[in-house]
Amino acid sequence: ASPTTLKVLGSAGLPASTARDGRAERAMPAKPLLKRPAGAAEMAARKRPAASEAPRPGPCGHQALCVVGEALIDFLPRTTKDGESCYLPKAGGSPFNVCIAARRLGLPVHFFGGLSTDLFGEELFAHLAREGVGLELVQRVSRPSTLAFVGKAAAGADVKYAFFKENSADRCLTRDHAAQVSQAHTFGAVHLSLGAVTLEDAQMAEAFSTLFRQSRSMGAFTCFDPNIRANMIETGHEAYCKTLEGFIALADIVKASDADIEFLCGEQAKLEDVAERWLDCGPRLVVVTRGPDGAIAFYRPADSTLASCSAAPPTRPPCTIDASGRAVPVADTVGAGDTCTGGLLYGLLGGGGAASLAPQLAGGAAWDAAAVLRLQDVLAAAVAAAAINVSRPGCDPPSAKELATALATTASTGSCD
Repeated sequence: ASPTTLKVLGSAGLPASTARDGRAERAMPAKPLLKRPAGAAEMAARKRPAASEAPRPGPCGHQALCVVGEALIDFLPRTTKDGESCYLPKAGGSPFNVCIAARRLGLPVHFFGGLSTDLFGEELFAHLAREGVGLELVQRVSRPSTLAFVGKAAAGADVKYAFFKENSADRCLTRDHAAQVSQAHTFGAVHLSLGAVTLEDAQMAEAFSTLFRQSRSMGAFTCFDPNIRANMIETGHEAYCKTLEGFIALADIVKASDADIEFLCGEQAKLEDVAERWLDCGPRLVVVTRGPDGAIAFYRPADSTLASCSAAPPTRPPCTIDASGRAVPVADTVGAGDTCTGGLLYGLLGGGGAASLAPQLAGGAAWDAAAVLRLQDVLAAAVAAAAINVSRPGCDPPSAKELATALATTASTGSCD
């Protein structure tokens, strides 16, 4: 994105209804809404595919990744030499970031979404092109680009956002376009991250579900990140949770942050209980990112019990690692989860010539010992990629070479001041 520093004197000139803080308010329900099923019959019913979904043929063998969703401009908080607050515009949005993260590691990646023809949309399009992301699925429209102002956050804390998104370009996808894309292209995986766009947008939700259903019928596995921005949700907590859980049934992987789970299920929710609930809905893998504590993956081996593996970052806050594997201070946490997701998808698709886990995700193959060992390696590499990302301002995922160097290097245990 443009390196120009933009001073923002206030938001008085912007529509107040569009400025929403993504994490500032978490109106928790009195009790968790995502409970475990009451009995075996309900569990069995949840595991059955929807009647409208075609039988799955098994993994297609392709490595290409399709990422669907928004692309926007993040305005990152900075301070001028004179001590004044200002904002630096950077290309972003969760799906956009996942595209960059996976592409830099070496996956063939295609972005499916709407981009404006305004100056911000031109920059987003050019940025994706420079990174080598496929753009043949992009819809160019005259609507404005979404803008997201990022608040300052303590090390390891969730970033806060204010979105300006009314009638934006990233809300132009339709069911028909999604059907055309899934019929004309074969992908190894399809990933959706929400954010400023939520499942409350009926047109977008219909497009997303169509893409997921038809891509699964073509041999792709699907990955879904709810990426909760609480104040983007207008229909109410309970209604949105039900909508979200319905969509989870179309995903083979659910990737969520611990903050997402706190919003959906309450502060006291146990990750194991939430993962088991989601696995009962149909996914084959649930991955929860936990900020400075790394990530944990839940799955069911052949005996159908709940099992997990986890990966921790190479260092602890306030340290992280840079691309050389050296301990350095955390710059900010923008895009950390998206970088982890990109690394996860790269590994699951067999990036770098390693074994693919598509048979477990799209073909119903068992999580045997070899698959679990592979999953552990994939998770560790994804967490390391996120650790490198937070050593740099904004979302700036590592290349495959940088990640390999960092993984091969023992990070310093000294001070990162």
